[in-house]
Amino acid sequence: METAALIFITALIAFVALFLSWKKKGQNLPPGPIGLPFVGYIPFLTNKPYVKLQELAKIYGPVYRIQMGSKPVVVLCDFQTIKNAFANDDFMGRPPDFFNDLSEDTLRTGAFLDLPWKEQRRFCLHMLRDLGFGKTRMEELLKEEILEFLQCIEDYHGSPVKLAELLTSSTSNNIAALIFGRVLKLSDPKRQKLDNELNEVGRIAGALFWQIFFPWIAAVMTFFNLGDKGKLSRALAEVKKYCREEMEDHEKTLDPNNIRDFVDGYLLEIKKKADEPNTTFKRGVLPDIARGFFGAGSETVRLSVEWTMLVCAAFPEVQMKIQQEIDDVIGQERFPTRTDHLQMPYTEAVILELGRWKTILPLNIMRRTLKDTELNGYFIPKNTHILAVIWAVHHDKKLWGNDTDVFRPERFLSEDGKKVIKPEYYIPFSIGKRACPGKSFAEVEVFLYVTALLQKFNVSMPPGTRPDLEGILGIGLQPKRLELILKLRKR
Repeated sequence: METAALIFITALIAFVALFLSWKKKGQNLPPGPIGLPFVGYIPFLTNKPYVKLQELAKIYGPVYRIQMGSKPVVVLCDFQTIKNAFANDDFMGRPPDFFNDLSEDTLRTGAFLDLPWKEQRRFCLHMLRDLGFGKTRMEELLKEEILEFLQCIEDYHGSPVKLAELLTSSTSNNIAALIFGRVLKLSDPKRQKLDNELNEVGRIAGALFWQIFFPWIAAVMTFFNLGDKGKLSRALAEVKKYCREEMEDHEKTLDPNNIRDFVDGYLLEIKKKADEPNTTFKRGVLPDIARGFFGAGSETVRLSVEWTMLVCAAFPEVQMKIQQEIDDVIGQERFPTRTDHLQMPYTEAVILELGRWKTILPLNIMRRTLKDTELNGYFIPKNTHILAVIWAVHHDKKLWGNDTDVFRPERFLSEDGKKVIKPEYYIPFSIGKRACPGKSFAEVEVFLYVTALLQKFNVSMPPGTRPDLEGILGIGLQPKRLELILKLRKR
C-alpha cells in the first residue's frame, strides 16, 4: 500500500508540474479537458478515439489540448486548421520516441524527425516518379503479382477466403518490387519469412501505440524485454535485416547507367553526396526508409482493397455498377491498366468514398512542434505532440452534408455521373509538406486490385453471415477478419 501511495503521489506531482510548466510558457494555451493524474485523458478515449476526439472538438473548438499519459497533445480537428498547420515548418517534426529501433545514422542526421526530412522527401518523390508507370516495368511487375494473387483466390473454388491474409502478402510484394526491383513467388522462403514478420509488426504495433505517452514504462518494457515490446523489436529487426541484405546485394551489382529500383537510386545518391558534411543520405538511413515503405505502403493498400470488397458484399448494387463499368471499358479478358480509371468514374467514386467513409488512417501520424509557435491565436510550446484527426475532416457535416455516416459514392460525382469531383478537403493521405509521398503509387495499386478482382469474381458473404462494417483501429482502421466468398463470374 505504501508503494502504491508513493507511486500515486509521484505521478500527481509530475502531472501538476507539467501543467504548471505549460501555464508558465504562455497564457493563451488551447483549452481542453483536464483528465486524470498520470494517465491523462487516455481512459476516456474509448475504442474509437477518432470519434471521441471529434466530439471533444464540438466542446473546445478545432484546436484543443489533452493530456495523454505524460505528454501534452494538441489536437487539430478541422480542415482549414490542419491545412494551415501542416503548411508551417514549425509543425513538421516527429516525436523521437514514435519510431522503433532507428539506426544511428537516422537519429544523428534527423532524417525522419526534423527538417532534414525535406531532403529525403524530395528524393523519394523524384524516385517514385521515375520508377512509376509507362516507361519502366513497374506496371508489369504489379500485373504479375496481381495475377498470382487472383490465381490463389481461384484455387479456393468458391470456398470462404480470408482476404486479409492473401492481401498482406501480395501488397508487401509490390513494395518489394518498387524498392528492390523484383517480386518474389509465394513459395519463396524469403517471401514467407518477410510476410510473417510484417504480419507480426502489423499485429503488435497498433496495440503498443500508447507507450509513446508513457516513455518510462516503454523504457522498462524494452530493458527487460517484456510483453509484446520485445516481439515487436525482434520483428522490426528482421524486416530491417532483410532490407539491409538487399542493399548489400545491390551494392555489388550497382550500375550508374541502369537504375533498377529505389535502392539503386538511393545508393547512387549516397555516393553523389559523400563529400557534403551535412547530408542525410547515409547507408544506415536506407534500411529505415525501406522498412518504412513496407509499413506505410502495404498496409494502406491492403486495407483499402479489403474494405472495398466488403462494401461490394454488403451493397450488391454497388458491385453490379462497378462490374458493368468494367465490362464496358475493359471487358472480361484484358487486364486493367492505370489509364482505365479515366473512363470509369463510378469505380473511382466508390474508391474515393471508401477512403472518406472509413478513413483508413483516421488519426494522422503524430507530429511535433520544432519551436514555440502559434495556431489559431493559441500558443503552442516547442516539442508539443500534434495530432490531426483526419476522421473529423471526412465526417464534417459542414463539408459533406448531414449523411456523413452513409456510404454514398455519388457525392464524388457530377450530376450526370460522368465526372469525378474530388474536393481539396478529401485528405486520406494527409496534407501539406509531409503528406504521403507514395500517394500516386497507392492509388494505382488500389484501382488495379479492385478492378482485377471484380472483373473476375463476384463477391458475397458466406451463407448465414452478415457483413460487419464496424472497424477496428490498429495501425489503420481495419475491418474485422471476416471471410468472403469469391466466385468466378460467368462469361
